[in-house]
Amino acid sequence: MAYKNMIVLFDESGTPAISNDQRTDWFIGVGVAYEQSDEEVIFSRCKADFGLANSKPLKNDRITNSRAVRIAKLLADLPVSIYVSSVNTANSTFRKIIIDYECFGEKARHKFRQARKRPIAQIIHSHVLDHCLFNLITGYFDEGGRDAAFAVFIDDWSIPEKDIDISLVHRATSQYEKISSLCADFTESRLVSIAPLEMLNSDSSRKRFIDVVSSTFSRAYLKTNNQKYSREASDILQECKRAYCSDATQYSIDNMQAVMKRAFIQGLTERGR
Repeated sequence: MAYKNMIVLFDESGTPAISNDQRTDWFIGVGVAYEQSDEEVIFSRCKADFGLANSKPLKNDRITNSRAVRIAKLLADLPVSIYVSSVNTANSTFRKIIIDYECFGEKARHKFRQARKRPIAQIIHSHVLDHCLFNLITGYFDEGGRDAAFAVFIDDWSIPEKDIDISLVHRATSQYEKISSLCADFTESRLVSIAPLEMLNSDSSRKRFIDVVSSTFSRAYLKTNNQKYSREASDILQECKRAYCSDATQYSIDNMQAVMKRAFIQGLTERGR
């Protein structure tokens, strides 16, 4: 049976840290999925509002709330699926757990990989990325999508040299293993493949497109006293079911606690031998 070639674009917005950001308490990841065969039509219709043909990329500060609403209405009429994963970095439990996790990870990375500690920003980014990709791809099958192969492109992100293979290759393999087993149990369709993730390092229509989509949603996560705060664009896309938004804070907490618990149990087991 023929399968669809799907494109996934991912970008992040916010500060992936536990500092006191004056603009927002949230770090978000925005994923957009569409059929590769639709890409030319999508970009053609978005060319003006997204600045795809401009000499320079459209910057966030040039996207007014009224323009964001116009962009949302345009996206609502395009063959795309959007998923937004968010982490509340002001959550007190999250802050405590991620500090513990950073210390735990530093020891493990030094012992087993001779690598420097993984900064909190990298930890938060990876959890949001995993949560977003999993829900975006499983959402495709939940909506009745047929057999598909996914190519994933993430906006430029600083990845330590020793983590590139884990971040781009192993992540794709891990997501494939989890999602393909779910497809086998719950759907008639098949996840053909998830290619190793690729970075959007240079200016391109894909990079500009996902930058603008991310900016459109980011204003819904600003503090309410910010003049750019607005939920209108986000609400438009959620109400027409073109986009789904989810709080991934508890997912991140559970993930970190599970990893540390497994390591603790394994350590007890090995000492008991």
